[in-house]
Amino acid sequence: MSSTRSPSRIVPLTRGSAAAAAVPEAPEPTALLNPTASTTLPSGYSGRFPALNRTLARHLRDATVDGELNVDRLMEAASKYYDQVDEERRGIVRSMQLMSDEAQELTRELREQTASQLQAILDHVKDVILTVDSSGYIESFNPTGERVFGYSQAEIIGRPLAFLLPDLGGGATKIPDRLEQLALKSDDTHVDLAAHETTGRAKSGERFAAELAVSKARVGRKMVYVLCLRDATERKLAEGATRESEARYRLLVENAPEAIVVLDVDSGRFVDCNDHALRFFKMERAQLLSAGAEQISPPFQPDGTPSFGIVRGHIDRALSGETPVFEWVHLDANGKELPCEVRLVGLPSAGRRLVRGSVTDISERKRAEVYAAGERRVLERLASNASLEAALDAITDVVEKLHPGDRCTIRLLDDDGMLRHVVARHLPREFCHAMHEVPVDLRFGSCAAAVYLSRQVIVADISTDPFWEYRREAALRSGLRACWSTPIRASDGSVIGTLAVYLTSPCAPAGRDAELMARMTQLAGIAIERRRAEAALRASEARFRGLFEHVVEGVYQSGADGRLRAANPALVRMLGFASADELMALDTTRHLHLFPEVHAELKERLLRDGEIRHAEYELKRTDGRVITVVENARVVRDGAGAVQGFEGTLWDITERRRAELAVHAEKERAQVTLQSIGDAVITTDSAGVIDYLNPVAEQLTGWSVDEARGQALDAVLRVVNETGQGVAENLVARCLKE
Repeated sequence: MSSTRSPSRIVPLTRGSAAAAAVPEAPEPTALLNPTASTTLPSGYSGRFPALNRTLARHLRDATVDGELNVDRLMEAASKYYDQVDEERRGIVRSMQLMSDEAQELTRELREQTASQLQAILDHVKDVILTVDSSGYIESFNPTGERVFGYSQAEIIGRPLAFLLPDLGGGATKIPDRLEQLALKSDDTHVDLAAHETTGRAKSGERFAAELAVSKARVGRKMVYVLCLRDATERKLAEGATRESEARYRLLVENAPEAIVVLDVDSGRFVDCNDHALRFFKMERAQLLSAGAEQISPPFQPDGTPSFGIVRGHIDRALSGETPVFEWVHLDANGKELPCEVRLVGLPSAGRRLVRGSVTDISERKRAEVYAAGERRVLERLASNASLEAALDAITDVVEKLHPGDRCTIRLLDDDGMLRHVVARHLPREFCHAMHEVPVDLRFGSCAAAVYLSRQVIVADISTDPFWEYRREAALRSGLRACWSTPIRASDGSVIGTLAVYLTSPCAPAGRDAELMARMTQLAGIAIERRRAEAALRASEARFRGLFEHVVEGVYQSGADGRLRAANPALVRMLGFASADELMALDTTRHLHLFPEVHAELKERLLRDGEIRHAEYELKRTDGRVITVVENARVVRDGAGAVQGFEGTLWDITERRRAELAVHAEKERAQVTLQSIGDAVITTDSAGVIDYLNPVAEQLTGWSVDEARGQALDAVLRVVNETGQGVAENLVARCLKE
């Protein structure tokens, strides 16, 4: 309501009348201005103000009694209302004052907290923070600046910026102008945030590389420059180390023994390579980088699988962090197959999937594996008693695997001096027929010349070489243009055959070809000698077995425990056993002796002397018959001298002993007869030496038998002719003559 008094707002009232003076009232925000129709007002109210305040209308109604206005009551109600309004206003004022005080306190705390946080940031930030006025003099300097430059704040504040950054200005450009340039903003955020390189000077005088960022700000009523500086020494050193590392890595990659390529998996093309890769694949850099793995691989790998089109997972494993290593056959620019070992490693890249491949040439390793496998096959065939042809065929197979398209053959030198093919699987039949049997001569090919000269013969062009004069047409008709022949030698150095390599184009061997032929001829010599030694051994064994089986003496071998290990048929028959197995099943031969103590004595002599000779003793046969034998035996010892067993022979002399006894008995009977007869009897050998005189002869000659034994007959007995014409002819000579 307006505070200006208006006549229209005054209602004249008298005691007992309905009119009363209107008292102004402060507006109430929630009061309704339109009284209801049922509102009872005092009489005398003109109704000029239909929109009475509801509170005033309520006060008028409360102050009206029986249509008469009670002014005192009305004034009392109005006074109370105004008191209430004043109290509310004072409460609001107090609340607003409290809120203002709290806002000021909060603002002060925020300012203090912000200043504290800002100071903490400035104190602990790792960069040097300086503020410089528009003239280029330092106004503030944080603790990091003290550590970096070595000055305290007191020493540096107020000094020109050039004192710390001597190279920032220079020339015609002054420090403030340079700061202004550095503080200029551009539309490019990267440019605004980019640091500028400069040089700082520490208190010690040492200069160091620094990065500087400058911004311009208003502080109070003046503009200042805020400089953020960082010591870039470590970064420079790190960058230098990185560059050196990159240079070393590049040098290492470029000089690595393996070929290195980087493959973009998505495009399927190489994006980088080292120089060794260019030499390995025989390509220019642009040519190799325009190709991919498929262009440097054959259609099929050695295992028969396609090089591409099947999932192997090597690249996926490399991209997932693994390092797959596998063997692969590549192709160079000339189409030559290159056996390789490939190692894949995934490379980090923001937008591409890159894989680095290290390709190592394993040709020599594969050659060594073929060597080893071939030698193993040869030795396996020798050990399995395969034929010599089978063993030599394994050798030619090694040569032909290492020389695809070439043919290898082995010939042996016969006792009659002719060279004959033993292995020639891949040579044309017509040529083999022409070369099947050739003499050792200079003009019958490389092999015949190699044997004749006892050295390696290399014919690089058969069509012109004189060594092939007599077999040139046969070789050329068969498409053979070169032949390298190497003699195969026995352990004593003698030539026993040749190994030859035939080529379809004129060619001389490389260094590793000569090594291959040397190794294969050595292996062939071992195989040939071994088979010949085995054949000689088998022949010797056959002869020994025949002798062992058919000799009339008994032959045996036994262990150190006395148990028989071998016995020939003569010994089995001698002892009356049905078979050798039955005899060798005996735990000991002690019970075969007629006198067991003899067995112990013989064994003791054997161990003491190492052998026994002509030991005679008796054995019992299985049928109980006793036989007399003579044994010759020796001890068998190992390299350390330990006894391994015994071996010897037994000769059954039972019949001889019986005959000797019979002769002895007969001799005794004859001696008795000679002693008793009346005639003189003299016995001599075929030379006329006296062996015996009977008693009558002793009397006639005057010689005793002991004196006459060993004397010539003529010395003991002189016989003259009956006619008295001299000594008669020697009687013994005459008897032998007649």
